[in-house]
Amino acid sequence: MTAPKHTPATRVSEQVAVVTGGSLGIGFATVGALAARGMGVAAVARDRARLDSAIRTLDAPARDRIVGIGADVGQERDVDAAVAEVMDRFGRIDVLVNCAGVSMNARRRLVDTTTPEWERLIATNLTGTYLMCRSVLPHLVAGGGGYVLNVLSTASFKANPGTSLYAASKFGARALTEALIDEYRDTNIRITSVSPGPVDTSTWDRKLEPPSKEERARMLRPSDIADIFLWLLDRPSYLHVTNITVTPWPGAR
Repeated sequence: MTAPKHTPATRVSEQVAVVTGGSLGIGFATVGALAARGMGVAAVARDRARLDSAIRTLDAPARDRIVGIGADVGQERDVDAAVAEVMDRFGRIDVLVNCAGVSMNARRRLVDTTTPEWERLIATNLTGTYLMCRSVLPHLVAGGGGYVLNVLSTASFKANPGTSLYAASKFGARALTEALIDEYRDTNIRITSVSPGPVDTSTWDRKLEPPSKEERARMLRPSDIADIFLWLLDRPSYLHVTNITVTPWPGAR
């Protein structure tokens, strides 16, 4: 028997990706990495001015492949309008990368949390993932296949004291991802979650007690996660990865 060829189903340079949370952190690193590979990229972020400013920092060849779209992924009308704009600009979608996410500014017991805080976390981390998948998946089906990549967290697998709201939003996104994998198992659409430990992003600047420079230096970098996305996209179409959990390695120097 001849072994299947280890080539992606479609050349990366012909693909179009939608990346949420595209103005900061993992999302922005992913936008730059995909554009540098020659893909068309629709970068989606709630703060359009910050998104445009971030895109302007990229090299011209990559920048020219990116379209910035202002949208709140937790709002149905925003999501549907954003996806419609992507289709109008590019005519296709091959990859969805759900990077948009928010966190708590401090650990708190459940009884010390508020309903608005719960709603904020659920709206972005869970509802945003749901709405983007629901809106994009029909276009992947129509195009004959594609890839959905969802950024989760190690908190999707283990909830620690004081993180109940964040963990609940990420556990929910994990359940959504796993259900979608089964729903699309017999199609050319692959769905994978990437669950990082601490990543050095601006999220830590908003903590009531930010980590030290030394602690942040030991965290993962946004580019580490973007590199994992590139690796997944390069896998042959018959190979599926359900989840990749990635954490800092304490022994590294």
